[in-house]
Amino acid sequence: MSTHTSHSNPSPVSTAASPETKLQNAAVCAATHPDKPKPADKSATVHAAVQPKLEGLQLQLAELVSPDSVRRVTAAAALGGMADVAAVPALIAALRDADADVAREAAASLGLLGNAAAVEPLIAVLNNSGGYFHSVVRAAATHSLGQLRDQSAIVPLLNAISDPIAEASAEAIRALATFSDPRILPAFLEVVRNEHGFFLATTRHAAILGLARIDGGQGASELRFVAANQREDAAIRAAALEAIGQDTTSTAGA
Repeated sequence: MSTHTSHSNPSPVSTAASPETKLQNAAVCAATHPDKPKPADKSATVHAAVQPKLEGLQLQLAELVSPDSVRRVTAAAALGGMADVAAVPALIAALRDADADVAREAAASLGLLGNAAAVEPLIAVLNNSGGYFHSVVRAAATHSLGQLRDQSAIVPLLNAISDPIAEASAEAIRALATFSDPRILPAFLEVVRNEHGFFLATTRHAAILGLARIDGGQGASELRFVAANQREDAAIRAAALEAIGQDTTSTAGA
């Protein structure tokens, strides 16, 4: 943070003014400009402004390794709001915390901090090799990848649509809706059509909203088909109608 200081014009008095005159001038300046920082205090002012932030960061980093899981959860969430990328390595490590709530908050904070170093670790959460990561952590990681908008996340996100937990699958769809890629439309269509009955309503609803964000006629055509399909689930039809901006009341009574 920069500190602005104002500088008054030099006094017209002689540079050979007596010590008493200098003291008087200093007293007048202090009286008329009580809030004006002394030039020598500039570095101290900057340090005073930065120091609390550093201390706050160090405190939260220490809390992130506390034996108390509640304190770790609180610290992981707080670090995301501090806008300091110095917390990224510790949050990446916290993705493997034994407490899923801690790992979830760490994943969410990595998205908020917006640092590219988090992309690969978050992708590793989606890939979930060995089945280590809880579904709430996977869902948070997919959301953060949507915030980071790194193209390398598209394929892992497409794969994550097949996550067996509906909320993690739906979150992958929401994240993909923030990208522009030709592979996304077919994936969303497959979810909406749900030919094998794999996807629950939560995931299908996310795909419908995702289709509405994709440019081009095929997405809109699919939404109209779903909205008009009397054999479709009522909630899904309503979501499709809303997505294409139709009046659900007049359509239902037609």
